[in-house]
Amino acid sequence: MDSFVSELRRRNVLRVAAAYALVSWILIEAGSVLLPTFGAPEWFFKIYVILVMAGFILSIIIAWVFEITPDGVKLERDIDRSSYRSGQSAGNNYLIIGLLVIALGVSITFNFTGMRGDALDLDETSAYNSIAVLPFTSRSNIEENQFFTDGIHEDILTRLAEIKSLRVISRTSVNEYRDTGRNLREIAENLGVSTIVEGAVQRAGDDVRISVQLVNALTDEQIWASTFDRKLSIESLFEVQSEISAQIATSLRAALTPEQEIRLAKIPTDSIESYAEYVAGRENLLKRQYATLVSARGQFERAIELDPEYAQAHTSLAETVLVTFANHRSIAPSEAFAIASTHLDKALETDPLLPQAYAVRGLLQTMQWEGTRVGDGNLTAAASFERALELNPNLADGYIWFGSLRRSEGRIEEAIELLTTALTIDPLSRIPYVNLPSLLAMEGHNQRTIELLLHAHRLFPDWAMPANYLSNQMRGLGRLDEAIAWSRRETVLGDDPLSGGNTLGIYQDFGDDEKIDAFIEAFPETHPVYPIGQAYWHWMKRDYETVLATMDNIEDDSSFPLEFTYPMRVGASILTRDFDRAYEFLLKGYPTLNADTETTVDRVNIRFAVLLAYVEQQRNRPREAARLLRQAEIVLRDLPRLGMSGYGIRDVQILTMLGRENDALEALTQAVDEGFVSSQSFDGWPFDADPIIEPLRSDPRFEVLRQRIDAKLEQMRENVENAESTGNWNKLLALAESA
Repeated sequence: MDSFVSELRRRNVLRVAAAYALVSWILIEAGSVLLPTFGAPEWFFKIYVILVMAGFILSIIIAWVFEITPDGVKLERDIDRSSYRSGQSAGNNYLIIGLLVIALGVSITFNFTGMRGDALDLDETSAYNSIAVLPFTSRSNIEENQFFTDGIHEDILTRLAEIKSLRVISRTSVNEYRDTGRNLREIAENLGVSTIVEGAVQRAGDDVRISVQLVNALTDEQIWASTFDRKLSIESLFEVQSEISAQIATSLRAALTPEQEIRLAKIPTDSIESYAEYVAGRENLLKRQYATLVSARGQFERAIELDPEYAQAHTSLAETVLVTFANHRSIAPSEAFAIASTHLDKALETDPLLPQAYAVRGLLQTMQWEGTRVGDGNLTAAASFERALELNPNLADGYIWFGSLRRSEGRIEEAIELLTTALTIDPLSRIPYVNLPSLLAMEGHNQRTIELLLHAHRLFPDWAMPANYLSNQMRGLGRLDEAIAWSRRETVLGDDPLSGGNTLGIYQDFGDDEKIDAFIEAFPETHPVYPIGQAYWHWMKRDYETVLATMDNIEDDSSFPLEFTYPMRVGASILTRDFDRAYEFLLKGYPTLNADTETTVDRVNIRFAVLLAYVEQQRNRPREAARLLRQAEIVLRDLPRLGMSGYGIRDVQILTMLGRENDALEALTQAVDEGFVSSQSFDGWPFDADPIIEPLRSDPRFEVLRQRIDAKLEQMRENVENAESTGNWNKLLALAESA
């Protein structure tokens, strides 16, 4: 035995074995961290370890058979031992010592800096900190029980979402997988999660059975499952929801703070009838259609009547009226703001830690600030959003509405980041799919805007909003026939009376007064903006004196959205050359333009800044006009000419007012080359009525450009007439795909 060991030592087999052991240990340690980091599956790591260990056996064999000599590598049997003695070189010793130091260094790095912990977290903790709670199945054909089941599902999802260590997919996304035939692994990949909760609810009279299972979607292994049998009461219902949520959190190793444990156990209402109305209202609110919003409002109001202390119902009612105002303008802003404010105050008085209430309050404060953009309302709105997301980092609506605030502030990159975060929480949330393209349009990425809106239209084929945005984008690009086609598509998909209103200016350019008359006549008299519609009809007829008279007969124009009143009043005053009145309306409607304020011209108010500059020139105040024009020129450099966020021929107007008529005509030529055909999308009045560029009309070059514009308008008018006569709009709709 001693001679065998001596022979092993003489042939350096032991030294090779020690060196290889150290190297293989380093390789395995590194692989355990690096391979999962690059997404390698578990089986790959097992094969990797086997290959490393196989190399150990091979190295021993090679060390036994071969020897490194001064003359190179030789077989052991070919070596003349009388003239050569195997070296115990210091270099080899240093090599082994060096490898040992490296091994120790790797061990210290992995075990004391947290790298190994991070790797374990990737497999164990991080894999279990993302979860989708799929819609629960109702084991009953009674419709009422489906609402009951949906309520249980939403409450469990909401409770889990408030646990900060979990990433919980929002309900709007998981609802897309109701009664789906897709397997859990596919759903998990689509939603970006590793765990999924499935459940079923069976109700028979006052007996309720809730079956729940938590599944590792990557392996299809069940992590936890249980069945809960209860007698139906509002207390037992919320108790079992709290118990289920706590069990899931425990199974996912999610750390719960004492405050979160209290939130999980909270009973929001003691009235099961109120709860039923609330659940039905949430279903309708999530659909975001005009009719469903009307229904949701009534349901939340009944829920509050049944339980005046129901904070979530108060919050949802506030959200409903704000969304109704924002999306459909079917409620006066003053009424919407008053209702929302009252109910949010009540909600936060009842439940000071309700995240959704802070988010909706931020939405309210954003809308109020956007009305004038004066004061620090944007700062208070931001604080509300930050508080909401602090309480519930999984609140997708909070990120979406916060993004809208940042957009209004001109902080586009932050808005994009917030909407992107919202999509990680709610991958199928609809609003970001139209808000993100609109942000890209503000940056001038018009083709990408179209592509994303088409994607949204395909993803949500029953939703009218992408068609509305596509119509506005095409209108801004001068593709007016396509704009009408997409507006028609919006009307088919939605039930908003305002659908199609954005194309009335196009029909004015086409000289089709019948379409304008038909829209105005069909508009419901009960709609809050109906009185404005009468003034708008006169605007389309170019009867600007009657526009002003009609608007003057409206007792309180503050009850109407700003964009429906002041632009028309300003424009009509300018076109009737009543510049003092135009000045009054401009400063009243857009107070940030007042010379006494610190606010400068920005991308939001630039249209009215240029109008104010024109008015100031006509009022013989050239210094004030020059101040506004200098600022507007600077802002214009970073804005796109065309698209839904374009400025049209604002540069032509500025250059004309500055007396640089040759430059103005060159800019107009450039605009027409790029696709400009109408001022309606950008200024609200026809191109041939624009008083600011009147000095250019006598130049022969202007007439040439005008003829080019007329030829384009005539061709698009014919395209629309052909589509209308055949009833086939697909050719025009398809142009967006092929552009």
